[in-house]
Amino acid sequence: MIATHVFFLWRVRDRIARGDPDFTVFYTAAKMLREGQGAQLYDSRAQLAVQAEFARNSDIRRGPLPYIHPPFEALFFVPLTFLLYPVAFAAWNLINLAMLFGVAMLLKKSLLSLQRIPVWQMVLLCLAFFPVFANFHQGQDAILLLLVVALSFRALDRDADFLAGCWLAFGLFKYHLILPLAVILALWRGRKFILGFASVSSAVLLISLGIVGWKGALQYPIYAWHVVSQPAFGGIPPGQLPSLFGLLAGWPFAHKIGSAMHVVVAAGSAALLTMVAGLRKHAQHGVMFRLCFASAIIAALLVGYSTNSYDLSLLVVPVAVITNRRLENPPEVKAILAPALPLLVSPLWFFLWMRWQRINVMALFLLWWLFAMMAEVHRLNRLKEEPFPKSPLVANA
Repeated sequence: MIATHVFFLWRVRDRIARGDPDFTVFYTAAKMLREGQGAQLYDSRAQLAVQAEFARNSDIRRGPLPYIHPPFEALFFVPLTFLLYPVAFAAWNLINLAMLFGVAMLLKKSLLSLQRIPVWQMVLLCLAFFPVFANFHQGQDAILLLLVVALSFRALDRDADFLAGCWLAFGLFKYHLILPLAVILALWRGRKFILGFASVSSAVLLISLGIVGWKGALQYPIYAWHVVSQPAFGGIPPGQLPSLFGLLAGWPFAHKIGSAMHVVVAAGSAALLTMVAGLRKHAQHGVMFRLCFASAIIAALLVGYSTNSYDLSLLVVPVAVITNRRLENPPEVKAILAPALPLLVSPLWFFLWMRWQRINVMALFLLWWLFAMMAEVHRLNRLKEEPFPKSPLVANA
C-alpha cells in the first residue's frame, strides 16, 4: 500500500509544485494574514491575486482555490509562508509525519495491547491507509484534526472531561465534523466537558473575529455554503463524498428529487446521532467507552455535510480500538473487524476515486461498521448484566 502511495505522489510531483493541491488554500490564507489582509480573507478576488504569485501554471482551475475554514486556522500556517510554496508543502508534510508519531504514542498509552507494536510500525500502518495518504497528497489538515481527537480521546480515557472538551474545541477548524462529535460527547460526559469545549470555542471565536472583523464574520456563512454546495466554485461532487449525504445524493437520480434529498439526509443524520448518543450509559469506562468513542467518530464522519476522503484519517482511532480489541480477545471481534477491511485496501479507493468516481460507496462500509460496533457494545453490556451461573451443589440445594 505504501509503495502504491509513494508511486502516485511521484507521478503528480509536477502538479504539486505548480500549486494544484489543497495546501494552496492554507498557504494563501496564511499569506494574506501575514500581509495584513485578514479582512479580505473570504474575498475571491483577493485570494486569486495572492495565488497568482505562486500558482500561475495550474491548468485545472480558472478561479482561486477557495479558503473556507474558520480564520483562526490560518494562523497555524503563517510560519510556512516564509518558505517558497514547494518547500512549504514538503515542510507541512514533515510536520504531518511528526503528528502521526504523536498520535501513535497517544493511542499506545490508552490501548495497552498496542504497546507490543513499535511506534514506527504504527506510523507505517497509518501511511498505508488511503485517507492518510490523501492528506499527504493534498497537503490537507486532517492529520492535525486526528491529533486533536486523539488528545481528547486520551483525556476522556483518564476521566479528564474538562481537558477533553478543551482539546476537541481546537478542532473547530473542521466544525462540520467536530460539532456532531462534540454533541455526542457532551450528552455522554456532561457539564465538565461542555465547559471545557465552550471555553476554548469562545477563545477561537474571538480570535477569528479579531482577524476578519464583523463584516468578514457575517460574510463567512454565505461564502462557505456557496462554495461547498456548488462544484463549479470548489465544492466536491456528492459522488466523491464518503458520507451519508454522498451516499444518498451522489447518484444521477438524486437531482430529480431536489430539496427533498436534503430533508432525507437531515433525518438520517439525526437518527444516526440519536442512536449513538443513546449509548450514554455504556460510554463511561474501559472497553465499552473505547468502542463507543469509535462509534461516535464514525457517526460524525457519516453526518458531516462535506466529509472528504482525507477526513477519514480520523478512522485511525477506531482501527486502533478494534486492533487492541483483537489482540485482547481474538475470537470475539470478527463482527467489528470485517466492515473495516475494505476501507484498508488502497486499490479499491483508487478504483472508486479515479475509475468509477464513486467514493460515496465507502459510506456503506462505514454504516456497516457503525452498526457492528454498536451491536458489540450491546453484546458486552448483556454479558456484563448476566448473572453468574450457579454451581450444581447450589442449584440442587
